Amino acid sequence: MAVAGLDAFIGVDVGGTHTDVAVVAGDRVVRGKALTTYDDFSRGVLGAVEVAAGELDISLAELLGRTKLFVNATTVVTNTITELRGSRVGVLVTHGFSDTFRLAGGARRTEFDDQMQVNIPELVARTSIAEIEERIDYSGAVLVPIDAEQVRSETRRLVEEEGIEALAICFLTSYLNGENELAAERIVKESFPDLFVTTSHSVFPVSGENRRWTTAVLNSFVQDRAEVYLTSLNTKLREAGLAGGLVFFQGLGGGISLDKAKAYPLALLGSGPAAGAIGANELARRMGHENVLLGDMGGTSFDTGIITGNEIVVEKNLDLGPFKTGVNVVDVVSVGAGGGSIAWVSERGVPQVGPQSAGSTPGPAALGNGGTEPTVTDAMVTMGIIDPDRYLNGRVQLQPDLAREALDHALGSRFGWDADEAAAAVHDLVVANMANAVREVSIEKGHDPREFLFLAYGGTLPMFACQIAERLDIATVVIPQNSSVFCGLGLLASDFVLRNDQSVGWDLSNPGDADRVNAITDAMVTAARDEMTAEGFGADSIEIVRSGDFRFQGQAFELSLVLPDRPFSGEEDAAELSRVFRDLYEKTYGEGTAWEGVPATLVTYSVTAVGRQDRPELGAGTAAAVSPRTVEPTAQRSVYLPGTRTRAQISVYDERQFEPGVGITGPAIIDAHDTTIFVPAGTTAARDAFMNFILKREGDQ
Repeated sequence: MAVAGLDAFIGVDVGGTHTDVAVVAGDRVVRGKALTTYDDFSRGVLGAVEVAAGELDISLAELLGRTKLFVNATTVVTNTITELRGSRVGVLVTHGFSDTFRLAGGARRTEFDDQMQVNIPELVARTSIAEIEERIDYSGAVLVPIDAEQVRSETRRLVEEEGIEALAICFLTSYLNGENELAAERIVKESFPDLFVTTSHSVFPVSGENRRWTTAVLNSFVQDRAEVYLTSLNTKLREAGLAGGLVFFQGLGGGISLDKAKAYPLALLGSGPAAGAIGANELARRMGHENVLLGDMGGTSFDTGIITGNEIVVEKNLDLGPFKTGVNVVDVVSVGAGGGSIAWVSERGVPQVGPQSAGSTPGPAALGNGGTEPTVTDAMVTMGIIDPDRYLNGRVQLQPDLAREALDHALGSRFGWDADEAAAAVHDLVVANMANAVREVSIEKGHDPREFLFLAYGGTLPMFACQIAERLDIATVVIPQNSSVFCGLGLLASDFVLRNDQSVGWDLSNPGDADRVNAITDAMVTAARDEMTAEGFGADSIEIVRSGDFRFQGQAFELSLVLPDRPFSGEEDAAELSRVFRDLYEKTYGEGTAWEGVPATLVTYSVTAVGRQDRPELGAGTAAAVSPRTVEPTAQRSVYLPGTRTRAQISVYDERQFEPGVGITGPAIIDAHDTTIFVPAGTTAARDAFMNFILKREGDQ
């Protein structure tokens, strides 16, 4: 049924295997899914959007012409860093500090094991680092100004002899005053106007040169591939008829403009998982739940996180593998467990699953695109859980014989298993890997998973959600109506967000320093409002959130507090902040742990500006009471059950049979749009008023 005269909202999540699209037009939500096209990501995006347009019975051009807001999350930045396939970066650094990039906090990664070392990959060749005479003193005054000729000659050497493609300017105390970095940037641009430049104070004006400089270098490192993606997508969407706004999603959990994304592409890191967390929190609110464990399993990875009190946890100063950065992202743990994750045998003869993925090319063996290594998808096809005729809603025909052949070759011949047994082993391994990840974000951080519901989404996770929940004794699993494109819907539940951090170093035992701090923070708030206004947001739609990182003097790590939206008053605020910080410290680490007689310090001040953008109505559920009832299966299917290691004929249902209140008891399979829900024995599945599937073990009803 076509939609007429309605604004459309489009959320697109470009994943490692699939590109997922959610379109909201009036009261309709439609989905589109296509294989991710690595040679040109925009081709996969347009292909998936065209599938969604077909669901609305309109053309791609007509859908884009009606689109009010198009929000995109992408893995381009994450992939660039993971693969170490970025630009050749040069650095201008304060004289005497070029080896900071080599030291980088040291290779030792834990104080408990001096044998566990992770060498820092060389993002910048030693010969591509140029030392510059400059210095800013402790108060922020320019002690040694820039020598323009030295900057010109060193930059020319880096470009002409070293062949650099991007530049990072990293001066020692630029967080106090960026004047020297800005002067160097102006000089560089005079000679090389097309050279991409990142100044460290512009991306992370916080003390600690290791994180600040690494953030600047990584931003320049990912820029070229991000620029190609961003420009290509914008151009092709506009050519195809996009009339509305185009917003790119950050790992922090909010949108930014195209120009901002081009200037600071590192902000796009982890944008897909962040969108899922935003969507999960929105759905939990509507359902009346505050505490949620979330899981997203697609083709490449499994992402999990935790929400308590409807508050999403933000990880500050992300450690990205060996790289210590100043990037803030939604706190999500990722493991290489997706539908495309490859099953293999280690040198010690132990079967493993992931983190390597077959991706979209060549993909699982069952796709018939030349892949020969068995994947999780191949295991599910072999077991009979995935219907080979319904993959990607029937647009792709899978070949079970190729899946069985791959499992036999890689695992069966090695361990004496038949294809079913090999597939069940893959199933058990990937469930264990995912359950351990959920354990990491819950039990290992002091949360009892039995007190949470498990919100499971993504195209693959509904096949495994109940098995994960059983391992952690979680009673309730929720599978959203639009599970396979849930991150796309999360994109449409978000706002425009800009965040800035700044070192302030306020010793709270010195209330008289409040005036100095207020001058810094007032400038930050003014800049944030001005930037939001420039993005087109009116004063009534801008919200400012202030926060700060505190620690006792002599400590190395901080705790964060939300701060009042006003300047500090001095003595009264200093005393109150000290008290609140001590309470938080003892709540976090235990009664009596606060350091007596040691003053607290406000180390870093943060300003987050939120621009409230138009959102679609994602549905409030039906107020009508739902009466429990059952339906008849549409078919029977031979399935190798992982729990009993036997084949059995089990009932198969179509998701369209399920209205609110309709329920069944497992073992059963529900074939849904772009996903499959496996209901184990002893588990009930029913739809609620929001059209989610609620799965519960019979003993927990």
